[in-house]
Amino acid sequence: MNAIRVVRPGMFGGACLAALLEATARTSSPVVGLPTGNTPGALYECLRGAAERGEADISGWRPFAIDEYGGPRGHPCSNRAYFARYWDTIPGAPPVEQFAPEAPDLEQECVRMSERLVEAGGLDVALLGIGLNGHLAFNEPGSARDSTVRRVELHEQSRLSARACWGDETPRWGLTLGLRELLAARSVIVMANGAEKAHIVGMALSSPPDPGLPASYATDGALWILDADAAAGLTLR
Repeated sequence: MNAIRVVRPGMFGGACLAALLEATARTSSPVVGLPTGNTPGALYECLRGAAERGEADISGWRPFAIDEYGGPRGHPCSNRAYFARYWDTIPGAPPVEQFAPEAPDLEQECVRMSERLVEAGGLDVALLGIGLNGHLAFNEPGSARDSTVRRVELHEQSRLSARACWGDETPRWGLTLGLRELLAARSVIVMANGAEKAHIVGMALSSPPDPGLPASYATDGALWILDADAAAGLTLR
């Protein structure tokens, strides 16, 4: 069964941080899968504040990007640029292991990321947002439960969400950790905020596991942290 925490307005970032610090406290050098986008922004801001106050030490973490757009790595809308703004500015933050979308051999690049993750011992914590079409990382609808690190074609809903930043340059593909790697994490934390996520959150938490809705696979002990707006559509089985 999933654990669900519904938090009051203004408390979302702090609630996500508390869950992350609780999960990472179980090991001295946790391997953490990190998301990008609007959802985790408040979490990273809270983590920066905690680190500045000496209340959190992330210097021993081993962070991995969970996905990347198939665009120039230096583009301001790339996930690499996002981490430069939100992660690298946190005191003590170690470098994020990231995809290289401009690698000449993308299949080999996926092998490289997979091997790095295996060498690290797999994820201790997978920190995930949920897309409007139910994707986790770039595991779009149609992704199998045992999907692995790979290149994926982005669905139109995902591209529409990205278009606000990328505009006419919105990539058509991306690189992602698979559901196998993400859901094998010792702790899986799924975050969602905002009324626009209410419908898909309700579907994911009330549906049996379905490749058409990848977030429905985030069961068996996953922790969902929702603000009140995102939780408005819940009808739990």
